[in-house]
Amino acid sequence: MTKRTRYFLFGAIGALLVGLSGGLIAYLAYDRSAGVPAGLPLEVRYVPANAEVVAFANVRDVMTSELRRELMPTIEAGSHKGRQMMSDFAGIDLEKQVHHIVAYVEPHQAPAQQDQQRPEIPRLLLLVQGSFEPARIEQFIHDRGGIMEDYKGGKLFMHPDAAKQMALGLPGPDLIAIGQVDLVRRAMDRARDGARGAEDITSNDEMMDLIKDNAGSTAWVVGHFDAMRRRMRLPSDFSVQVPPVRLVSMKAHVNGGMKATIRAEAGDKAAADQLRDTVRGFVSLARLHGGGQPGFESALKSIELSGTDKTVQMSFAVAPDTLRMLAPRRPDAPAPPPPPAPPGK
Repeated sequence: MTKRTRYFLFGAIGALLVGLSGGLIAYLAYDRSAGVPAGLPLEVRYVPANAEVVAFANVRDVMTSELRRELMPTIEAGSHKGRQMMSDFAGIDLEKQVHHIVAYVEPHQAPAQQDQQRPEIPRLLLLVQGSFEPARIEQFIHDRGGIMEDYKGGKLFMHPDAAKQMALGLPGPDLIAIGQVDLVRRAMDRARDGARGAEDITSNDEMMDLIKDNAGSTAWVVGHFDAMRRRMRLPSDFSVQVPPVRLVSMKAHVNGGMKATIRAEAGDKAAADQLRDTVRGFVSLARLHGGGQPGFESALKSIELSGTDKTVQMSFAVAPDTLRMLAPRRPDAPAPPPPPAPPGK
């Protein structure tokens, strides 16, 4: 498999994992009066209009899926890092208490000259919807040295290390906001004051066109291509090898297996045609070099390429056996059985 092929395949897989890893969502809330289209979580009203990346994940659907039940015996304990981090920070049980999560990343700001050597911390806010007990969360954070602040009739809990500027707020009885202090305060302002004077992502027609296309999916992520490339730390020459892309959308349906769709919005029709040809070439190379590998042949055969005008879309399905091969393994887990040999071999 060539270097360019690996960039494309691993980039696509990585972007899908970004959408799935934040924690994923369950029952959807609709509110026509809030301007949120049907089929999307109500929490999108907290996302600012200029967000670079927006993601959604249906935690309950993932946790109760047949796929998770099949993978759990072999998944390495270290792969539960996201769940452990949420528990350590707020005493929240991701599996039992969380229904869904909406997350967004604000536009990138270049670090000041004196901060060039420090790792970039994205301006990220997690909106966690579920069944919580505020008193228990408050006690949990208090026991670990967290700082509590009364904020506009609500409670704001800050990390004991002020330099980290991380906080947790309760915009509503079933909603938790986690992120930088100013972003959490903004979410609480919005919950208290409504949409007065602040536009949300529903006013961004380009982003909403992609977001609405993902309604009903188990997990999705939508954003500017440059922002996603930067967050995923793809090689610098990746953009040079790929025709100009403005926006990217990825969605996944999870149950027994996973069906995923990647959609790209190019700058114009010529760029879309070029991108379509490039993807078609990558897929052909992948089938040539990876088609004989056990577990991957069916996924490669399921790839469908489509799109019109400035849009390029690729969909594919991944069977549980293939995902089981890719999942990080517990040291004591038995090796998965090899797939059956094709007839005649």
